[in-house]
Amino acid sequence: MQGTGQLKKDSGNELKVVMIDEEGLEEKLYESLKKHELPDYFLYTGAGGARNWLNLDESRTFPVARKLKALLEENLVSIVKFIPTGMNLASIGVGNGEKERIILNGLIKKNEEEAKSESEEEKEAFGSGRKRKIHYYPIDINSRMVDIALEKVQDLPVEKKGIVGFIEETPLLKKHWHLPVLFCILGNTFCNYEPDFILKLVGENLESGDLFMFDAHIFPAVDGSDDAKSMRNKVLATYSSRENALFNMYPLLHYGMAPEDFDFELLLSRIESGTEGPLYRTRKTLQILNDTEIGVGPGTVKFKEGDVIKMGFTYKYTFEQISAFLKKGGFEILRKFLSEDRTNVIILAKKRTS
Repeated sequence: MQGTGQLKKDSGNELKVVMIDEEGLEEKLYESLKKHELPDYFLYTGAGGARNWLNLDESRTFPVARKLKALLEENLVSIVKFIPTGMNLASIGVGNGEKERIILNGLIKKNEEEAKSESEEEKEAFGSGRKRKIHYYPIDINSRMVDIALEKVQDLPVEKKGIVGFIEETPLLKKHWHLPVLFCILGNTFCNYEPDFILKLVGENLESGDLFMFDAHIFPAVDGSDDAKSMRNKVLATYSSRENALFNMYPLLHYGMAPEDFDFELLLSRIESGTEGPLYRTRKTLQILNDTEIGVGPGTVKFKEGDVIKMGFTYKYTFEQISAFLKKGGFEILRKFLSEDRTNVIILAKKRTS
């Protein structure tokens, strides 16, 4: 759902371009609920969506994003070594922008150190290009989250432009980027899309010289092992936690449905992938317990006892499975950073040239 693409002045030299018709989201929610569907992006919209996600991100029972952030901090020096000087940062699904601030600090430090080592001839020939400012593009579907991410880096010497838009609109989003970019999908967001879809989208929108970095909460071993069984139980406990259930139930509660009229259910299904063995994928639904109705945007949506509202999913790959999908999608892994227990990974990749 595209907006005007209009640039809005926020503060200082910060700009924000809004590419979502935020007022039209209610109508889109209404149409989805009529079909008994609740796409996950509705969980993140509005002031309530921003607040709920930030609360979930900080909760003790849902440590997924925090552990990925810790892995980034532990490996920052090694990661930055493989990112060329002068790269700009575009990060989609930015959340509160903490991970992006970590990356920017590393890139700024590298630029400064390499600028000091430039010879006078290099400075004269290239205008001390290594000292040029980095451009930063925090991207999210929630305007408030983009604001928070911009505020998070106010003190850093980077040019900033926030973008409010959907990942599906990447061909339009990239028109606002200065090349080359390090394109990031962090916070386990990569796993919330079909792998063929997300890798095709990224691959089609990376230019020569661009890099792709993403992280994932993964299974440590193939299906059937003790480690995999233990991880399966942990995933179910994490994603079925009360805090995550409330996060997923928020849209219906926000529009007035009573808590006793529906319930959140999560399953972890084993599916065949055609790659490195079976994959696991969460399946989320909202089970309607009583006849009820709610007013959403342009109309009223009625539900009957026994109705099921389908929601989004999250894949749980092994590292080998992610590697297979990347190879199939035309990507080359430059570096991987696995946690010691092999349950979290950060991958830096680029498109293959041949």
